[in-house]
Amino acid sequence: MAANDLRKDSCLIVPCYRHAGPLLEELGRLRAFRMPIIVVDDGNAPEESARLAAAASESVIVLRNEENMGKGASVLKGFQKAEELGFRYAVQIDADGQLDTGGIADILAAAEKNPGCLIYGVPVYDRSVNRLRYVSRFITHFWVSIELGRREIIDTMCGLRLYPLKETLEICRRHRPGARMDFDTEIFVRLCWAGVRDVPVPVKVRYIEKGVSNFDVLRDNVRISWMHTRLIYEKCLSGLLRLFGIRR
Repeated sequence: MAANDLRKDSCLIVPCYRHAGPLLEELGRLRAFRMPIIVVDDGNAPEESARLAAAASESVIVLRNEENMGKGASVLKGFQKAEELGFRYAVQIDADGQLDTGGIADILAAAEKNPGCLIYGVPVYDRSVNRLRYVSRFITHFWVSIELGRREIIDTMCGLRLYPLKETLEICRRHRPGARMDFDTEIFVRLCWAGVRDVPVPVKVRYIEKGVSNFDVLRDNVRISWMHTRLIYEKCLSGLLRLFGIRR
């Protein structure tokens, strides 16, 4: 698949909550990829919503949630719009400005060589990384390795990846993955369970001093823990059913 063909068949999806400033600063760099951009305003305050709405153009579609629904719900809304517009792939990137937008080119290059795959960013941190958050991510990495039956560390929490839309939406309609910060990991695991091959791509990440974080330490950790509990239960149940020759 040629680069031009892939870009005609793909769009960018950017969920945005309390990050209108960083997103608008990055918008010019995102436009350079010459793909339609779907921004999902996830219930921002009126001033931020007005700034996002003003950025709408022929190449930038701005959707709005009247109240904050969460990252997962916003990404799903972007997926549905992308499907409606006829796209085959969606590149999702976070709006907080921490990810190197140049990584999109590497994601697209990997997708050209691996059509139909989930292409996901693997964060490469600089010295700005928050050490506590860096270490805490390994708890999820540990459970994902069990859920997927692999020994290697798999980072399912980076906010840059390319999704095959048809397969992803089929999973969303069947399983309704988490609507908030639990979405990234759950949809990754379920895509792998469905037979979609995953391909890692290194992506530079920098933590912005005094940046706004939407991660709720208590609630989101509870959501993520519950997600892993459900996934482990499903994996064990499926194993038992296979043992007795039963197909779900």
